[in-house]
Amino acid sequence: MTGHDDTYLGNIAKEKHKLEHEKEILDAKKEIFALKQEVIHLKADVKYERELRLKGAKHHEPVSYHEKLREMIRKVEQERKITDLFHIVDEAQRRLRDEEK
Repeated sequence: MTGHDDTYLGNIAKEKHKLEHEKEILDAKKEIFALKQEVIHLKADVKYERELRLKGAKHHEPVSYHEKLREMIRKVEQERKITDLFHIVDEAQRRLRDEEK
């Protein structure tokens, strides 16, 4: 074996070590990204739980007329077999008026 062979094998070993190191860095970056996403979701969950605790069921209630109407339209669509959009909206508006009385 000559000195040339040792240099070649040494370079291959260095390259292999470099690739393994790069893979470890890439894996670490992926894990950091996944952990950041998890932290974002946990923060959102904590905020939601806090709002629920402070506001209770009112947190889920629609506040504007349009939100109430949208929710009622969904209920009407599920309960009735009306296909005409105008009839669905009329029924939803009628139910909202009846609830307010």
